[in-house]
Amino acid sequence: MDRFEIRQYYGEKVINIREITSADANTLSSMADGVNWNVSPAECAFMTTAGNTKAFFLEVDGEVAGSAGMVTYEPQSMVFINLVIVKEKFRRKGYATKMIEHILELTRNYKTKRLHATPDGSKVYAPLGFQPCRTISFFATDDPHLCAPAGIGVHAMQASEVAAAVQRDAECFGFSRRELMEFNFDHFGNHALVSDDGKAHIWSRRWKKYRQMAALVSEDLPTAMALAARASELDRSQAQSIICYDSQSAFKDFLREGNFVQVREMVDMFYGEPDEDPPIKYRTIYGGDMG
Repeated sequence: MDRFEIRQYYGEKVINIREITSADANTLSSMADGVNWNVSPAECAFMTTAGNTKAFFLEVDGEVAGSAGMVTYEPQSMVFINLVIVKEKFRRKGYATKMIEHILELTRNYKTKRLHATPDGSKVYAPLGFQPCRTISFFATDDPHLCAPAGIGVHAMQASEVAAAVQRDAECFGFSRRELMEFNFDHFGNHALVSDDGKAHIWSRRWKKYRQMAALVSEDLPTAMALAARASELDRSQAQSIICYDSQSAFKDFLREGNFVQVREMVDMFYGEPDEDPPIKYRTIYGGDMG
């Protein structure tokens, strides 16, 4: 898909949807800050440079009014839609719908489109054909007290262990996210951990609001608990968050016992062919920005 720009008249206003570049990363991150999302400028820049990602601005009479991004997984299999933001003064004018329709048209040959929405946001996507497939809980705390089971060793992830962690993540997510995970390790690698048996891992990401423990993969619950507990101890300088599917009932109980509180509900939605439920070993997700 080449870089492009489309311009049309929408009532008396000129509406322009254009692909954004790395020079727009700070603007996109500021928009995310404006809706209390935790997306850093580096992550926004990644959205404009990674091989399978693109982001767009919708402009009204030359002013940026909204954004939307997408991550594509080949061969024309799945599209993850993210970073759908409309500035407050431009809301309730159909601009979010226009951006989603634009992405749906660009990716019409892909089998499945997915996104994460708030319950209110899901009302925007449902008329476009998106259906709920599973629910998600966003947990947070500024005073974590996760209790690690005894006897499970955990260590800092080494560069030599990244490839194996990428493979484990692909087995859970359904597609390789190598570029994303290598980007994560470059920026937040000091918070990535691996179990001593080399079979489980947890990543991390941070910006202004939260340090998120992300993409935790573990076959057994005790090792997942050990990884999360150790990760929560690495840096207590800001609030921490963990996002998981509601099917992770035992892990959610562990979070609540560790002083994490559910602060937001979300809905995983799909358009087209439904995908398979994630395996139970996929304990926490990366976030609504990347799936």
